[in-house]
Amino acid sequence: MGDGMLPEAGTAEIAIGAFQFQPANGRLTCRNGVPVPLGRRATAILSVLAENIGRDVSAAHLLDRIWPGQIVDPANVAVQISGLRAALGDSNGSLILTVHGRGYRLAIPAAGSTRPVGNIPHMLGPLSGREVELANVLKLMRRDRLLLIAGLSGTGKTRLACAAARLLADDFPDGQWLVPLSGQGLADADMLAAHIGGHLGLLGGAVGPVATLLDRIADRACLLLLDGAELLGDGALDLVRRLLDACPQAGVLITSHTAHRRLRPFCVRLSPLGIPVAGATQPNAATGLFLEAASAAGLDFQDEVGAAPAIASICRHLGGVPLGVEIAARACGLLGLSATVEASRDPVRALPGMRRPGPSRHYSVGAAMGWAFNLLSGAERRALRVLSGLEDEFSQDMADHALSGDCTIRLPGGLSALQEKSMLERAGDGFSLNPLVRAFAQGLRAPS
Repeated sequence: MGDGMLPEAGTAEIAIGAFQFQPANGRLTCRNGVPVPLGRRATAILSVLAENIGRDVSAAHLLDRIWPGQIVDPANVAVQISGLRAALGDSNGSLILTVHGRGYRLAIPAAGSTRPVGNIPHMLGPLSGREVELANVLKLMRRDRLLLIAGLSGTGKTRLACAAARLLADDFPDGQWLVPLSGQGLADADMLAAHIGGHLGLLGGAVGPVATLLDRIADRACLLLLDGAELLGDGALDLVRRLLDACPQAGVLITSHTAHRRLRPFCVRLSPLGIPVAGATQPNAATGLFLEAASAAGLDFQDEVGAAPAIASICRHLGGVPLGVEIAARACGLLGLSATVEASRDPVRALPGMRRPGPSRHYSVGAAMGWAFNLLSGAERRALRVLSGLEDEFSQDMADHALSGDCTIRLPGGLSALQEKSMLERAGDGFSLNPLVRAFAQGLRAPS
């Protein structure tokens, strides 16, 4: 499970007598950590029993789960249960109970014998300047159980969502699960349900991935964090509402570059951090993040003459986008502060990248913006190239006039399509482009 950068999904351990069992990866160990070998089917049966801990599971259900679509002698279940009991030293059947006429039940462990459930990573960096946004996410999730955080690439959507998920542990005590979508084009409900089920360690059933997922979490107070949902199709998005209707204790928190219309009532925008005005010397959200990231890299500008206005200038050139601010702060160790100011004037080409936790598109400003532009249609990319030639803030009429000069640009939704994909921002009665979007679009305007 997991995607290599995250803790193994399903690291919760359930105490079964003198043993510990991890349902999602099927690992059974003694209390001293020594693994206990189990056959594939015995492990699968124990996983099903663990999913339904304290509840009766029929032999028919086990047959359907472990041997889907096959004609199998029901005695096979009893054979596997017998083997499990032998491995657990459960000679009297006190751990795996036989419930006459109803099936089997895994005994509920003593209070405190389970560890926290889920795979939400600890924050991979500072959540500086997002205190208000974090409080709002917590409030809305507790009220609606559904929230879509939409914003430009690099604004910190995943970091904010993970921080919120960890703080919602008491609200969703059955687990908080990060399900990376990585911009995957999951078109329908079955595809999304199968993807979620894979990250939860659910075994496939004969009834299909949607029914299997809804059945498994129907009475669970769990939180699903769907990260990177920009390419989900309408059918997949509809599954989210179905899931919440069928699972009244579950919650779904989503991050996406796109503010999907189907989830608009539950959408909040994550804007870049506030940027300092020209000549500012007092720290604000963006410069505060810069100083935190620089300190983490072993840099200290406290005694450097002219550091405050230089840092403010860098943050303005980067539009307050946290990813860009952090990259620039670390670049100071390589370039020095003055050279980083100059590099931030052309951040797409001149600001050096860095390896950091997360997807490779977050290694540099250019990679992040390139990924965002690849989500656009050809007409949308051409429109941004044209709009990047306008002044910092422009009106609807100015945009319409500029775009009318290119007959190949047809935007069925008008400028709202670019807003929906977080590429265009409202500025009073008009619009503006984030400096990073503008810089990337202007680079595309230059002759190759």
